[in-house]
Amino acid sequence: MIYELMIPQYMLLEKKQKILQQYHEIDVKTENPELIQIYVEMILSDDIVKQHFGILAIRKLISANQNQQEIIQAILDFNMIPILIQILEQYSNQLFIYEAIWILANIASGTNLQTQVIVKNGVIPNLLKHLDSENLFIVEQVFWALGNIAADDAEFRNDIIQQGGLNQLIVISEKLIQENKIHLLKLSSWTIGNLSRGILNQQKIKKCKRQIINYFTYIIDKFDEDDTLTDTCWALVYISNPNSGLDSIQEIINTGIVPRLVNLLKRNQTNSITQGCLKIIRNLLTGSESQLDYILNQDILIIFGDLLSKLQLKSLIFEVCQCITNITAGNHNQLKKVIDNDIIMNLLLSIFIITTPEIQIQIACVYSNMLRKIKQYDILRLVDKGVLMIFGQTLRLQRTSDLQKIEILKQLDCIFKNASFEQDYIKILIMDFFKILDNLDVQINDGEEDENYINCESIYFEEWKNFIKN
Repeated sequence: MIYELMIPQYMLLEKKQKILQQYHEIDVKTENPELIQIYVEMILSDDIVKQHFGILAIRKLISANQNQQEIIQAILDFNMIPILIQILEQYSNQLFIYEAIWILANIASGTNLQTQVIVKNGVIPNLLKHLDSENLFIVEQVFWALGNIAADDAEFRNDIIQQGGLNQLIVISEKLIQENKIHLLKLSSWTIGNLSRGILNQQKIKKCKRQIINYFTYIIDKFDEDDTLTDTCWALVYISNPNSGLDSIQEIINTGIVPRLVNLLKRNQTNSITQGCLKIIRNLLTGSESQLDYILNQDILIIFGDLLSKLQLKSLIFEVCQCITNITAGNHNQLKKVIDNDIIMNLLLSIFIITTPEIQIQIACVYSNMLRKIKQYDILRLVDKGVLMIFGQTLRLQRTSDLQKIEILKQLDCIFKNASFEQDYIKILIMDFFKILDNLDVQINDGEEDENYINCESIYFEEWKNFIKN
């Protein structure tokens, strides 16, 4: 029994037995939240058995009660936080430390204001002090507490990092790998992942980013549980951000984890894992030409085609389209692989017709990228794949930015001025485009365009109409 192992050896046997019996006596279903004040008074008594009863009763209440935030607020209102911090600062009793950290971990899962209270009372340095505990049950509770504190507040994350918490966690995690402590390995990856959130924190963790990448990729490679893969894949998303200083893209590639990510996409295990893997791949696809080639050589386009044909969740379809957009932002040989993939090109067109404006705009980005670097003989292929309809409808979407609309106009102008097309064919294309717009103006024009864009559009439209007349 873990509790028995944490009771101080010097304690009288009778008191030990009474304390251990409390774990059976105290039933959260029968404990009354209105008695929290009495429990706090018991903790402040001189009787260690009463002290333990009070702290255990509160821990069980806060851990299992459906109205957790109300329990947390009652604990704060009775000024219990300084008492818990004092236990962490001064007590050598591991059982009390364990229960106190457990309570603090639950408080840290409350509202931001509730978490602020424990942070302002000095919880972070006291938690970090117990990261070095030889008792792994205490270390586990510290992981939970730090992870909860870091979860939703950049300032709290910064406090933990500046006080050396991230470095401590990395050292401990490397030790856990050596000792094969599987449960704690998974939990520590979640805690470190929470600390890695947000672009603002990327510069602060720059010095240890390589170690973090190696740790996350180790977890992804070794474990198959959905929760673990979800947490760690999303943690690697934050780290793989290309604007984070260190060449995270190459560091991730160097770990050899990319084939594993591709395999997870093949399995389409859960939506959250798939989305995490797609976001990592999307970030990797913003790298250099050689890095992009490496990803393409993993047969990633085959995977994208398969996903586009099967996925129902719009957010996942959007992620795949973003990945394809990044590929088409590469060199000619790279975007040519997309153009030559009939499965993907046909799916993009069929998805565009029935999907949301956000995905439509992203698909238009794919086509726009292609036209920037495409050879003349491939332009006709894009016309056959619906580029006029895609561009026309995207121009009439209110959510399309003015910059993207102007870029679309430029690409349309390139199509209509293609030297390899006969003039009569170009006139047909222009007339087809205006027919598309005439229909779309009635169907989906959902707002007024910016005046600058209207002026730009007028110039292009007038030029194209004059070409038809001549």
